[in-house]
Amino acid sequence: MATRSFKVKNGLIIGATTEITSIVDEDNMASDSATALSTQQAIKAYVDAQVASADTFLELSDTAGSYTASALLAVNAAGNAVAMSELIYTVSSNDITIKNATSDKDIIFSVNDGGSTAELFRLDASESVLTMASGKKLGFVDGAEAISGDGTDLTINSGADINLTCASGDINVPANIGLTFGDDGEKIEGDGTDLTIASSNDMTLTTPGALSLNTTGITTVAGALTVTGDLTINGTTTTNNSVNTTIDDNIIELNSGISSSGNDIGFIFERGSTGDNAAFIWDESTDKFTLGTTTATAGDKSGGITVSAGTLTATCSAAQYSDVAERYHADESMSTGTIVALGGANEITKTATELSDEVFGVVSSRDTAAFMMNDPEHYSDLTHPFVAMTGRVPTNVIGTVTKGARLVSSSTPGYARMAQPGEATAFNVVGRALEAKTDSEAGQVLAVVSIKA
Repeated sequence: MATRSFKVKNGLIIGATTEITSIVDEDNMASDSATALSTQQAIKAYVDAQVASADTFLELSDTAGSYTASALLAVNAAGNAVAMSELIYTVSSNDITIKNATSDKDIIFSVNDGGSTAELFRLDASESVLTMASGKKLGFVDGAEAISGDGTDLTINSGADINLTCASGDINVPANIGLTFGDDGEKIEGDGTDLTIASSNDMTLTTPGALSLNTTGITTVAGALTVTGDLTINGTTTTNNSVNTTIDDNIIELNSGISSSGNDIGFIFERGSTGDNAAFIWDESTDKFTLGTTTATAGDKSGGITVSAGTLTATCSAAQYSDVAERYHADESMSTGTIVALGGANEITKTATELSDEVFGVVSSRDTAAFMMNDPEHYSDLTHPFVAMTGRVPTNVIGTVTKGARLVSSSTPGYARMAQPGEATAFNVVGRALEAKTDSEAGQVLAVVSIKA
């Protein structure tokens, strides 16, 4: 069959539909016919023109009506574009603001959590706050750092450090709110006045440098305190109220580091209503120890401590020095070893005659006497020298002396000599030489002496 055009003189009816009377080629569809078909080119031209000119929501929507300005678009169940009247946005200076047009209504963000819709967080309008749903986390980077809450507790998780940094100001924790560690056994808390650091076990403070506690009040340690290093206390008063005090050190140094001492040094023992305080004091004004009682306390040290001499009860089994001595009033200054007799202007005077029966003894000193008697504070060696009562003492002699020889007075004032055979009597012997002297000059030998009553 030859290829020929198919011509329909009247209309074309397909089935029971409307009769198609013509095919038109109108780009603007101006005829608006219900019985004419449009060509492909005409349909494309019409659609392109309509899309190019559609610039409002109303031109795209199949639903007539009015809509809130700046409303966000959504798709309804029928697949049609609709405006969300509650959620609107505005643009200002390139900033985009999204808000709920209804007062005090939240904007809720949900996720598909394992097939179920679950709230993640919401912008709470009535509280003006971003609220995370219970059990959900606000994560950072890979989620290892996160903040979450369960309606009661807030949890901050970190894969490493948590850094709190303020450009200025402080990080404030309210009063009576604590910072706890572990199972709450370790806690730091303040009440607006006092700061409390509590531990259920040990507490360790470690620093490579110094630890400074700056306080104008009293620092109290309720339990035991052990210091393994050196302890230095700088202050005016150190008070020890312990019941028992034990010290391992075998030397206690008082007045340590002082360049020159003008105050008395020693110990004062308070006795309360029992009587005056007991004292064992080094008297700087006399350069000697004083033991006795005093009304002074440690606070009186700058003015000197006045001590009434007391009695020391002790048993002496040995003495470093050699004799027992007592002070006597001399009529002139006398050196150690001087031979004296009773008489003169006061109590004793130098011997000046040979073989004197008035010989009394030999002058001793603090350097040789083991016990010194009749020694009040106003006596001195210049006016009241010590005279050996008994014992060993350096003795002035003139001429040669044989070890063991008896010594008698000589014509040289204050000197003895070796007694010759037949000269010694019970009254004129000063003592016996414990060492020899070979020259004829004046000198000294160690002798054992006793006074002649």
